[in-house]
Order: sequence, then structure tokens, then C-alpha cells
Amino acid sequence: MGEIEEAGHLSDGRVVRRVTLRSDRLVAEVLDHGARLVSVRLDDGPNMTVGSRDLADYEGALKYAGPIVAPVVNRITGAAAELEGQTLGFEANQAGRHSLHSGGAGTHAKIWDIVEATTEAVTLRAEMPDGEGGFPGNSVITAIYRVEGPDILLEIEGATDQVTFFNPAHHGVWNLDGVADYAGHLLMVPAERYLPVDGDTLPTGEIAPVEGTVYDHRAARGPDRTLDHNFCFEGGFGLRARLDAPSGRWMEVHSDAPGCQVFAGRPQGIAIEPQLWPDAPHNPGFPPIVLRPGETFRQVTRFRFGG
Repeated sequence: MGEIEEAGHLSDGRVVRRVTLRSDRLVAEVLDHGARLVSVRLDDGPNMTVGSRDLADYEGALKYAGPIVAPVVNRITGAAAELEGQTLGFEANQAGRHSLHSGGAGTHAKIWDIVEATTEAVTLRAEMPDGEGGFPGNSVITAIYRVEGPDILLEIEGATDQVTFFNPAHHGVWNLDGVADYAGHLLMVPAERYLPVDGDTLPTGEIAPVEGTVYDHRAARGPDRTLDHNFCFEGGFGLRARLDAPSGRWMEVHSDAPGCQVFAGRPQGIAIEPQLWPDAPHNPGFPPIVLRPGETFRQVTRFRFGG
């Protein structure tokens, strides 16, 4: 039986529960609010992911710290998109013009069902009713966190009963030394290409080489704090990013996702988000984010820790 306890209440009175997972090396905590990974400790060290014991923080400044964001993570230009001849409208929660992280109806704000919990793993499930947030279809998303030695394995699956957009992602924010500012962390991203963005952080449509830019992280170095971009990868499971902290702690993120958004603009930590590419409905050359009835979306990510 898993280790489950009440973590408190949200401002609207909803009860939040916390599940603690343990291996011989790791202790990880997951909230049912947003299927949110809020604590990861290696060998009794500090919390390596940005989290809080105050649930109010997850309705404010830490809204996107550690949850699984669905149905569509990242941005949609103009908070609207065409899908099979129909124009869909979404919440314009970025700059009053664009949609970010599916708006207030995103799964980061939901209380997920705890389907099963053991010492090493937890399975969570959330439903997204037809039309919620502007997305068609009665959709369901399942997430499994599993601790294995110094690793966390995350499996995300999704299905729907109507054609819809679907691009979920774990929105982890990492600071491996658990200090106020991630300064001194080194970032390595083995990508040859990235997506340039405009003033609203929307992809311009160009797929550009990292060579010669401040976003070239093929060799580990401190990230430029303007970094909020998607890195582009070929198919298959592989290394998407690595962080090295001043203490010697390190984390590798391996995934089968063809993209990885990295955001380094806040001092608390660096967001690393394996996902499909952002704003795909407006960029036909990007990997599509359309999910159809009878299909199963599946994404696997492994977080590996050491030091």
C-alpha cells in the first residue's frame, strides 16, 4: 500500500493528497493536484525540484512548478486554431492574445484521481470533458511515476473520443542544490536545432541551427536567462538535457519526445519540459499534435540523478 496523506486544502476547499515514493536512493513526493512532482531527494540531500509545503503557492507563483500540463502545454497563437475545418477558440491567458498551458482548464489545476499507489509507484488519472477550455472530445490522461534506484520514470498516456489537440508535458522546475538561485548550474542540451521565437515567445516557424547562438548548449554551460525555447530532436528515446550543480549533483532527462522546452528566466530553477513542439497547429512543418479516437498517446521520460 502506498504512503498517502492529506496535504491540505486549496482556496476553493478542495482537498489535496500527497503520495510519497521511496527507492533505495530516492524519496519523491507527488501531489494529486496537477499530478505534481514537488519533492525529489537523493541520498537524504536537499529537494532538487522547486516545490512548497504551502498549497497556496500552487495557485500563484508556483502554478507551473512540477505539474503535468494538458491537454496542450506551451502556447497557441491567437488563442485559436483550425482543426479539420473548424475554428477552435481557447482561453487567451497570455498577453490577452494567446493561449498558454491550456488556460485555467489545464490539468495543472485539477485534482487527479489516485488510481493505484505502492511504495515505489503511483498512477494518477484526470478527465477532460468535451469542450473544456475549448478542446473537443471527452479525453482522459494517465500518469505513472515510478522510482527506480536513482531514477524517476514517468509514463504519460492519453485518449479521446473526438479528434482533438493533445500535447501534454511534465513542467518540472529544477534547482539541484535547493538554494534561492540556480546560478552556477550548467546546462547541456544535445540538440543541433531550436525554434526561434518572437516577442510573445511564440515560434516564428523557423527551425534554426543552434550554432552561433546563445542557445547552443551542446557543451555544458550556464544558460542565458532569455532562454525560453524548444530544442528539436530526431525520433527515438534519448538524452534531452543534463544539469550539473555546483555541489556536484547532476540530473539527466531522457525522453522519447521530439522536443524539449527549456525556460531559464526565473532564478528559482530551470524548467525542462519534454514535449511535442509548441504552436504546432499554426506550423504545418512541426510534428502534429492531433489525437484521434482509437489512438493512444504515449510519452516516456526518465529522470536520472547522481552526485
